[in-house]
Amino acid sequence: MIRTGCLMLALCLAGCGGSQKTTPVSGVVLLDGKPLAGASIKFEPQGKGRDATGETDQNGQFTMSTFQPRDGMVAGEYKVVISPPLGTADTTRHASAEEAMAAASKTKPAMKPAFPEKYARADQTPLTQAVPVQGSLKFELRSK
Repeated sequence: MIRTGCLMLALCLAGCGGSQKTTPVSGVVLLDGKPLAGASIKFEPQGKGRDATGETDQNGQFTMSTFQPRDGMVAGEYKVVISPPLGTADTTRHASAEEAMAAASKTKPAMKPAFPEKYARADQTPLTQAVPVQGSLKFELRSK
């Protein structure tokens, strides 16, 4: 009797965790009218759902992934968080990556980041999106 109950419970749990249907979600991210390359994108569900992630290519284009690469997203309402591209160190002019990073940090402290922090924080982002979507998305960010 206990084995039968455990077996039924296991089958129910397996059924509840089954694959959720996803729909394709892709688009472009622009910063001040120019493609934003190398940015990370995260769609955070508002209520039930699953996070989805993506990254922009050199043209600012992205395709979202939830369970597998480029599989799309589960239907729902989302906050959109876009993080700036990470800087990469040029190690060809330096003996090590540490030296390159140290040189980069010395040459850029006076520069103000052009990427506005509000887009990179879930508690501040003004960007929202309903899924499924019709067509391609376009997020136009402003640095000022």
